[in-house]
Amino acid sequence: MLKVTKALVTMALILACVTSIDAAEKGAKKKKGNKQRTVQIQALKLPATIELSADQKEKVAALKKEYSPKFVALQKKNREILTPDQVKARRTAMKEAKDAGKKGKELREAVNSALKLSDEQSKQMKEVTGEIRKLNGEVRGKLESVLTADQLAKIKKPAKGGKKKNKKKKNS
Repeated sequence: MLKVTKALVTMALILACVTSIDAAEKGAKKKKGNKQRTVQIQALKLPATIELSADQKEKVAALKKEYSPKFVALQKKNREILTPDQVKARRTAMKEAKDAGKKGKELREAVNSALKLSDEQSKQMKEVTGEIRKLNGEVRGKLESVLTADQLAKIKKPAKGGKKKNKKKKNS
């Protein structure tokens, strides 16, 4: 009886140690995960009018999982180009431009003029931006294979319609 009790106590202690070690490892993983910035992949932003099936949601999640590290790396590369003063200037210019109601190209121009990039920085930014666009195109291509024709039509119609409206306004 005494041997059985000792064996049970020993097993309980071992189990408690293993459980606490496992919990500590999970906690460490969570802390590491929190430090990584969340990245929004532009190509995966879908209008609220598009409802995905469970299978489609899984495929989109797989795309996010596959491409997020690549986008994080490009964002890091992009941030490393700017000096700390330029980062502050970008934040300030972005806020002021948004408050002034600027959007799109007008917003980008306001922010870029505030940055005062050197020729080398400008060249590096263009390279990174090109890589981001290329990666977004790759993601968009894979996303299009996941979506139905109706879902694709909901994505593509507003973009084309918006451009036509702008052209008509300019010609008027």
